[in-house]
Amino acid sequence: MTTVLDSGLLGDVLRDILSPFDLPPIEDVATRRELAEALLSGRDDGSRAGLALAYAVVAYCASTEDTADLVLEALRDNPDALVLDGARGGFVLLPCAQDGQAALARSLHDRVGADVWLAVAWAPRRDLAAARATAEDVLRVASGRAPGVYELRDVLADFAVLRRPHVAARLARVVEPVVARPGLLDALRAFIAEDGNRTAAARTLDIHRSTLDDRLRLVERLTGCRPTSPRALLTLSVALTAHSAPQVPLPRVH
Repeated sequence: MTTVLDSGLLGDVLRDILSPFDLPPIEDVATRRELAEALLSGRDDGSRAGLALAYAVVAYCASTEDTADLVLEALRDNPDALVLDGARGGFVLLPCAQDGQAALARSLHDRVGADVWLAVAWAPRRDLAAARATAEDVLRVASGRAPGVYELRDVLADFAVLRRPHVAARLARVVEPVVARPGLLDALRAFIAEDGNRTAAARTLDIHRSTLDDRLRLVERLTGCRPTSPRALLTLSVALTAHSAPQVPLPRVH
């Protein structure tokens, strides 16, 4: 029986997925930008030749415009990348086989070599608008964490809450008394960042562990959630995301 490998069809399929052959030249920034916007908005009717069958959609943001420029510099010699950029963030489309998106995003992050947040989602060409929306919401959550590469599975609970505004609003109200008291907020954030390790959190805050314990008990009294319970700590973490998730500086996609 002839297999895909024996017939060489696998190579043909991979070339179709990974190797666009009819894109505007890299120097034609405006045309490539318009093409990226069409794909990300769902306005691509599938008639254009030369596009890949699937892409990794990378939403990125940086704290400064100079740092964001480093992302563009890292992609300058990539003939397959399509970029829709803004002042401090944007979207990158990279031809990609399924399950290869994280490796591509990590490679890009390594090349940038600076503090930047990348959120990545994969989709076939017809579903790129949905992948863009997913990457954007993942980036909203990730931008409140350490710089790096994030996928949906890394922020799943927070993502689910942000997609349910009425739930997010209720959770945000839970932590309002804590947010109003900077010392308690810092203690809770450090405790969450250290995955519930009180010794490590106290060290991060440069306070005695008993001081941290006092603050966590006060968090419990104010919220009704006991931070030392893993389930309650997850609730508090998601509530903080709901209260403070920023609007990331991405270009508008029409």
